[in-house]
Amino acid sequence: MSKKWCGTVFCILAFVFSTGCVTTEQQLDDNKTLAQKKFKEALQADSLKQQDKAVVLLKEALELDPTEPNFHFFLGRSYFAQGDLGRAEQEYLTSLKLNNNLKDSYRQLGLIYMQQGHWEKAIHNFREDLDRPGTRQPQQIYNWVALCFYNLGKKNEAEIEWGKALEIKDNAGIRLNLALAYINRERFDQAKDSLLKALSLRPRFSQAHFELAQLYLKEEKKDQAVAHFQKVILYSPRGDLAKKSQEYINLVRPK
Repeated sequence: MSKKWCGTVFCILAFVFSTGCVTTEQQLDDNKTLAQKKFKEALQADSLKQQDKAVVLLKEALELDPTEPNFHFFLGRSYFAQGDLGRAEQEYLTSLKLNNNLKDSYRQLGLIYMQQGHWEKAIHNFREDLDRPGTRQPQQIYNWVALCFYNLGKKNEAEIEWGKALEIKDNAGIRLNLALAYINRERFDQAKDSLLKALSLRPRFSQAHFELAQLYLKEEKKDQAVAHFQKVILYSPRGDLAKKSQEYINLVRPK
Protein backbone atom coordinates (compact mmCIF):
# COMPACT_ATOMS: atom_id res chain seq x y z
CA MET A 1 0.00 0.00 0.00
CA SER A 2 1.43 3.42 -0.98
CA LYS A 3 2.11 6.11 1.54
CA LYS A 4 -0.35 8.32 -0.34
CA TRP A 5 -3.12 5.68 -0.01
CA CYS A 6 -2.35 5.11 3.66
CA GLY A 7 -2.59 8.80 4.30
CA THR A 8 -5.93 8.97 2.53
CA VAL A 9 -7.37 6.05 4.57
CA PHE A 10 -6.17 7.62 7.81
CA CYS A 11 -7.82 10.93 6.94
CA ILE A 12 -11.11 9.18 6.09
CA LEU A 13 -11.08 7.20 9.34
CA ALA A 14 -10.28 10.30 11.33
CA PHE A 15 -13.13 12.15 9.64
CA VAL A 16 -15.61 9.33 10.34
CA PHE A 17 -14.54 9.14 13.99
CA SER A 18 -14.82 12.90 14.38
CA THR A 19 -18.23 12.96 12.73
CA GLY A 20 -19.38 10.16 15.05
CA CYS A 21 -18.48 12.22 18.12
CA VAL A 22 -20.37 15.23 16.81
CA THR A 23 -23.40 13.03 16.09
CA THR A 24 -23.33 11.55 19.61
CA GLU A 25 -23.07 14.98 21.24
CA GLN A 26 -25.89 16.25 19.06
CA GLN A 27 -28.04 13.27 20.03
CA LEU A 28 -27.44 13.95 23.73
CA ASP A 29 -28.43 17.59 23.28
CA ASP A 30 -31.54 16.56 21.37
CA ASN A 31 -32.45 14.07 24.12
CA LYS A 32 -32.07 16.72 26.82
CA THR A 33 -34.22 19.16 24.85
CA LEU A 34 -36.93 16.55 24.32
CA ALA A 35 -36.69 15.51 27.97
CA GLN A 36 -37.32 19.09 29.07
CA LYS A 37 -40.35 19.23 26.79
CA LYS A 38 -41.72 16.04 28.38
CA PHE A 39 -40.99 17.51 31.81
CA LYS A 40 -42.96 20.68 31.10
CA GLU A 41 -45.88 18.59 29.84
CA ALA A 42 -45.69 16.51 33.04
CA LEU A 43 -45.83 19.64 35.20
CA GLN A 44 -48.90 20.79 33.29
CA ALA A 45 -50.56 17.41 33.80
CA ASP A 46 -49.68 17.56 37.50
CA SER A 47 -51.28 21.00 37.82
CA LEU A 48 -54.47 19.51 36.36
CA LYS A 49 -54.34 16.62 38.88
CA GLN A 50 -53.67 14.15 36.05
CA GLN A 51 -51.20 12.08 38.05
CA ASP A 52 -51.17 8.99 35.80
CA LYS A 53 -50.33 11.12 32.77
CA ALA A 54 -47.67 13.00 34.73
CA VAL A 55 -46.00 9.71 35.74
CA VAL A 56 -45.88 8.50 32.12
CA LEU A 57 -44.37 11.76 30.88
CA LEU A 58 -41.78 11.88 33.68
CA LYS A 59 -40.70 8.31 32.94
CA GLU A 60 -40.28 9.27 29.29
CA ALA A 61 -38.22 12.29 30.32
CA LEU A 62 -35.99 10.07 32.47
CA GLU A 63 -35.41 7.64 29.62
CA LEU A 64 -34.05 10.56 27.64
CA ASP A 65 -32.11 12.14 30.51
CA PRO A 66 -31.76 9.81 33.52
CA THR A 67 -29.32 12.03 35.44
CA GLU A 68 -31.60 15.04 35.93
CA PRO A 69 -32.44 15.13 39.68
CA ASN A 70 -35.56 17.27 39.25
CA PHE A 71 -37.16 14.61 37.05
CA HIS A 72 -36.69 12.06 39.83
CA PHE A 73 -38.03 14.50 42.42
CA PHE A 74 -41.22 15.24 40.52
CA LEU A 75 -41.76 11.58 39.71
CA GLY A 76 -41.43 10.90 43.43
CA ARG A 77 -43.96 13.63 44.12
CA SER A 78 -46.42 12.06 41.67
CA TYR A 79 -45.99 8.66 43.30
CA PHE A 80 -46.50 10.31 46.69
CA ALA A 81 -49.76 11.89 45.48
CA GLN A 82 -50.89 8.43 44.35
CA GLY A 83 -50.07 6.97 47.76
CA ASP A 84 -47.21 4.83 46.44
CA LEU A 85 -44.77 5.65 49.22
CA GLY A 86 -42.22 2.97 48.31
CA ARG A 87 -41.66 4.24 44.77
CA ALA A 88 -41.79 7.84 45.94
CA GLU A 89 -39.05 7.13 48.48
CA GLN A 90 -36.81 5.55 45.85
CA GLU A 91 -37.18 8.50 43.49
CA TYR A 92 -36.42 11.02 46.23
CA LEU A 93 -33.34 9.04 47.29
CA THR A 94 -32.16 8.90 43.67
CA SER A 95 -32.63 12.64 43.29
CA LEU A 96 -30.42 13.19 46.34
CA LYS A 97 -27.70 10.92 44.96
CA LEU A 98 -27.63 13.22 41.95
CA ASN A 99 -27.90 16.42 43.98
CA ASN A 100 -27.56 16.16 47.76
CA ASN A 101 -28.70 19.76 48.24
CA LEU A 102 -32.17 19.18 46.83
CA LYS A 103 -34.00 20.45 49.91
CA ASP A 104 -37.50 19.46 48.91
CA SER A 105 -36.48 15.82 48.60
CA TYR A 106 -35.45 15.81 52.25
CA ARG A 107 -38.78 17.37 53.21
CA GLN A 108 -40.75 14.82 51.21
CA LEU A 109 -38.75 11.92 52.65
CA GLY A 110 -39.54 13.26 56.11
CA LEU A 111 -43.25 13.23 55.31
CA ILE A 112 -43.03 9.66 53.97
CA TYR A 113 -41.26 8.45 57.11
CA MET A 114 -43.82 10.23 59.30
CA GLN A 115 -46.63 8.36 57.55
CA GLN A 116 -44.74 5.12 58.06
CA GLY A 117 -44.06 5.86 61.74
CA HIS A 118 -40.28 5.99 61.22
CA TRP A 119 -39.94 9.00 63.49
CA GLU A 120 -36.14 9.11 63.80
CA LYS A 121 -35.66 8.93 60.02
CA ALA A 122 -38.27 11.63 59.58
CA ILE A 123 -36.48 13.93 62.04
CA HIS A 124 -33.15 13.34 60.27
CA ASN A 125 -34.55 14.36 56.90
CA PHE A 126 -36.40 17.39 58.25
CA ARG A 127 -33.14 18.49 59.88
CA GLU A 128 -31.36 18.14 56.54
CA ASP A 129 -33.91 20.53 55.04
CA LEU A 130 -33.55 23.02 57.90
CA ASP A 131 -29.74 22.88 57.74
CA ARG A 132 -29.77 24.20 54.16
CA PRO A 133 -30.66 27.82 53.31
CA GLY A 134 -34.00 28.76 51.83
CA THR A 135 -36.35 26.42 53.72
CA ARG A 136 -39.98 27.12 52.83
CA GLN A 137 -42.22 27.65 55.86
CA PRO A 138 -39.61 26.51 58.42
CA GLN A 139 -42.20 26.79 61.21
CA GLN A 140 -44.08 23.88 59.62
CA ILE A 141 -40.89 21.78 59.55
CA TYR A 142 -40.32 22.46 63.25
CA ASN A 143 -43.94 21.49 63.88
CA TRP A 144 -43.40 18.14 62.14
CA VAL A 145 -40.16 17.57 64.04
CA ALA A 146 -42.04 18.27 67.27
CA LEU A 147 -44.76 15.76 66.35
CA CYS A 148 -42.07 13.14 65.66
CA PHE A 149 -40.47 13.73 69.06
CA TYR A 150 -43.90 13.60 70.69
CA ASN A 151 -44.61 10.23 69.10
CA LEU A 152 -41.23 9.02 70.34
CA GLY A 153 -42.33 9.93 73.85
CA LYS A 154 -39.82 12.79 74.01
CA LYS A 155 -42.25 15.43 75.27
CA ASN A 156 -39.67 18.03 76.35
CA GLU A 157 -37.94 17.92 72.97
CA ALA A 158 -41.31 18.28 71.28
CA GLU A 159 -42.13 21.41 73.28
CA ILE A 160 -38.76 22.92 72.37
CA GLU A 161 -39.41 22.37 68.66
CA TRP A 162 -42.92 23.85 68.89
CA GLY A 163 -41.37 26.83 70.62
CA LYS A 164 -38.95 27.29 67.71
CA ALA A 165 -41.87 27.12 65.28
CA LEU A 166 -43.82 29.79 67.15
CA GLU A 167 -40.78 32.07 67.33
CA ILE A 168 -40.79 32.15 63.53
CA LYS A 169 -44.53 32.66 63.10
CA ASP A 170 -47.52 32.24 65.39
CA ASN A 171 -49.90 29.59 64.10
CA ALA A 172 -53.24 28.32 65.37
CA GLY A 173 -52.59 24.70 64.42
CA ILE A 174 -49.26 24.65 66.22
CA ARG A 175 -50.88 26.30 69.26
CA LEU A 176 -53.44 23.47 69.27
CA ASN A 177 -50.72 20.80 69.07
CA LEU A 178 -48.90 22.41 71.96
CA ALA A 179 -52.13 22.62 73.97
CA LEU A 180 -52.84 18.93 73.43
CA ALA A 181 -49.33 18.14 74.64
CA TYR A 182 -49.95 20.24 77.77
CA ILE A 183 -53.28 18.48 78.37
CA ASN A 184 -51.59 15.11 78.08
CA ARG A 185 -49.18 16.21 80.80
CA GLU A 186 -51.98 17.71 82.91
CA ARG A 187 -50.66 21.24 82.54
CA PHE A 188 -54.15 22.61 82.05
CA ASP A 189 -53.49 26.32 82.61
CA GLN A 190 -50.81 26.35 79.93
CA ALA A 191 -53.11 24.37 77.64
CA LYS A 192 -55.89 26.92 78.10
CA ASP A 193 -53.54 29.82 77.35
CA SER A 194 -52.35 28.09 74.19
CA LEU A 195 -55.93 27.41 73.03
CA LEU A 196 -56.98 31.01 73.65
CA LYS A 197 -54.04 32.17 71.54
CA ALA A 198 -55.05 29.71 68.81
CA LEU A 199 -58.57 31.16 68.79
CA SER A 200 -57.26 34.73 68.68
CA LEU A 201 -55.52 33.72 65.45
CA ARG A 202 -58.39 31.63 64.07
CA PRO A 203 -61.71 32.43 65.78
CA ARG A 204 -63.64 29.73 63.86
CA PHE A 205 -61.21 26.94 64.83
CA SER A 206 -63.69 24.24 65.90
CA GLN A 207 -61.25 21.81 67.49
CA ALA A 208 -59.72 24.56 69.61
CA HIS A 209 -63.20 25.52 70.83
CA PHE A 210 -63.93 21.87 71.63
CA GLU A 211 -60.73 21.36 73.63
CA LEU A 212 -61.18 24.64 75.46
CA ALA A 213 -64.78 23.73 76.35
CA GLN A 214 -63.57 20.51 77.95
CA LEU A 215 -61.03 22.43 80.01
CA TYR A 216 -63.77 24.73 81.26
CA LEU A 217 -65.78 21.65 82.24
CA LYS A 218 -62.83 20.51 84.35
CA GLU A 219 -62.98 23.87 86.11
CA GLU A 220 -66.77 23.46 86.46
CA LYS A 221 -67.32 26.62 84.44
CA LYS A 222 -70.38 25.25 82.71
CA ASP A 223 -71.55 28.44 80.98
CA GLN A 224 -68.18 29.03 79.35
CA ALA A 225 -67.95 25.37 78.35
CA VAL A 226 -71.38 25.42 76.74
CA ALA A 227 -70.56 28.63 74.89
CA HIS A 228 -67.56 26.99 73.24
CA PHE A 229 -69.44 23.74 72.50
CA GLN A 230 -72.08 25.85 70.77
CA LYS A 231 -69.41 27.48 68.63
CA VAL A 232 -68.20 24.05 67.55
CA ILE A 233 -71.75 23.26 66.39
CA LEU A 234 -72.01 26.65 64.68
CA TYR A 235 -68.72 26.45 62.79
CA SER A 236 -68.65 22.71 61.97
CA PRO A 237 -72.29 21.56 62.13
CA ARG A 238 -71.72 18.31 60.23
CA GLY A 239 -68.54 17.17 61.93
CA ASP A 240 -68.03 14.56 64.62
CA LEU A 241 -67.05 17.26 67.09
CA ALA A 242 -70.44 18.92 66.66
CA LYS A 243 -72.19 15.68 67.60
CA LYS A 244 -69.95 15.25 70.66
CA SER A 245 -70.47 18.88 71.61
CA GLN A 246 -74.23 18.46 71.57
CA GLU A 247 -73.88 15.38 73.79
CA TYR A 248 -71.84 17.41 76.30
CA ILE A 249 -74.40 20.22 76.24
CA ASN A 250 -77.18 17.73 76.92
CA LEU A 251 -75.26 16.41 79.93
CA VAL A 252 -74.52 19.86 81.29
CA ARG A 253 -77.99 21.23 80.61
CA PRO A 254 -80.41 18.31 80.43
CA LYS A 255 -83.79 19.14 78.96
